[in-house]
Amino acid sequence: MVSMEREVIISGAGPAGAICASYLAKEGIDVLLIDKEIFPRDKACGDIQCEGAVSHINALGAFEKLDEMACCVRNIKLISHSGNEAVVPYEFYATPRYELDALLLETAAGWGAEVRQDCRLTDISFSKGEVRGVRIRSGGEECEIRCRMFIGADGAYSPSAKALGVMREASEAFSIGQRAYFRGINLDRALAKGRYEGYAVFSFDSMVKPGYFWIVPSGRKGVEEGFCNVGMIVRDRDSYRSPDLQERFFRWLEKNPQIGALFENAVQTSPWAGGKLPDMGQRIKNCGRRYILIGDAAASTEPVLDDGLSAAADSAAAAAAAVMKAFEKGDFSEELLSGVYREAMKKPEGAAGAKSRRQEDVIKDRRLMLQSMYDPEVMDMVVSKLAEDPSYRKRAMGGIFDR
Repeated sequence: MVSMEREVIISGAGPAGAICASYLAKEGIDVLLIDKEIFPRDKACGDIQCEGAVSHINALGAFEKLDEMACCVRNIKLISHSGNEAVVPYEFYATPRYELDALLLETAAGWGAEVRQDCRLTDISFSKGEVRGVRIRSGGEECEIRCRMFIGADGAYSPSAKALGVMREASEAFSIGQRAYFRGINLDRALAKGRYEGYAVFSFDSMVKPGYFWIVPSGRKGVEEGFCNVGMIVRDRDSYRSPDLQERFFRWLEKNPQIGALFENAVQTSPWAGGKLPDMGQRIKNCGRRYILIGDAAASTEPVLDDGLSAAADSAAAAAAAVMKAFEKGDFSEELLSGVYREAMKKPEGAAGAKSRRQEDVIKDRRLMLQSMYDPEVMDMVVSKLAEDPSYRKRAMGGIFDR
C-alpha cells in the first residue's frame, strides 16, 4: 500500500470542502481535497446563492465568474395555501449546482490545493485516540495518507461522520427535497425583466407542510429562456420512503391555475433528483481531536428555514480559521478547534450601518414562520400582512429571510 503525508486532508469537494480548501491553500497550507465523483457533477439543490455564500465566493476571488454564469433574483413571490400573494424584495444569485461546484473546485485548485477526483475515502486511521490519517481508493489503487488535520465535508450521508463514530439521526431530524429543471416556464414579465432582475416563486401548500414548492430561474439564461429549478421540500420522513413527492407536485399544478399557467409551454429537461437534508436536530459533534466536520456532514442548518449554501460556506471558513489557529498554537485539541470554530460561526450584530434587530424579535419571527409552515391558516395571515402592511414587511424580512 502506497503511503504519504499531507498537512490537511478534506473529504468532499462540494461547496463546503472546496471553500475550506481555498481558504487554507490561500494561506499556504498544504491541502489535499478528495471526492468520489468526477466534476462537473450534478447535485440536487435549489440553486440559490445568497449574500452569505456570495461573500465567501467574493473573498476567494471568484465573484466575477459567478456573476457571468448566474442570473440575479430581485424579488420573491410568496403564495399561501388559499392563494394569497405577496411580492417581497429579496436578492440572490442563481446558477445550477453543476456549474457552481465546478467553479468552486477550480477556485480551490487555483489557490494551490491538490484536487483528486474519483477518489473514495475508505477509512480513517487513529492513533492514541486522535485522527492521524485516511485510507483512500483511487484508480484501483489503495493508498494511506497521514495528516495533521482531517476535515469531513462529504454531505448528508457523510462517510466521514460514520467513520468517526459521531453520526446520529434524531427521529425527525431531516427534511426531504426533490428538484428538476424545466425550460420554457412562462415567467411574469412584469417581474422577470432580465438577467439582473428576475423573480422566484415560493408556494406554501398544505400538501407539503411543513415545507414549500419553489420555482427559481437559474443560470445566465434562466430569465430569458424560462429555465428554472423547480422543486419542493418537506419535513416528512414518510415521503423519503415513497415516490409521492412528484405526485404532489403535479397535484399542486392542477390545484393552482396561476401556477399551472406558468408550466403551459414548459418542458422538463432533467429527471427528478433529491434526498434527505440533515438539520441541527441531529446534534452532531463536529469537532474532535484533529478533525472537524462541516456543511451537511455537520448538520449545520435548518433546511426548511435556512440557506444551506451560506451555512456550508460559513462552516468552511470557520473550520479554516480553526485549523490555522491549531497550526499556529501547535494545539489540535477538541477544545481549541471547537472554541475557534464556534467563535468564527457567530454572526455580527447586524449589517454595517444598520441597527441590529433584538435577538428576541428574530426568534419570534422565525418561530412564526415555522409555525406558519405547519398551519396553512397562519401562513395565509403572514402572506397577507406582508402584502398589505409595509411596516410589518420591513420588520419581518430580517427574521423570515435571515440568510
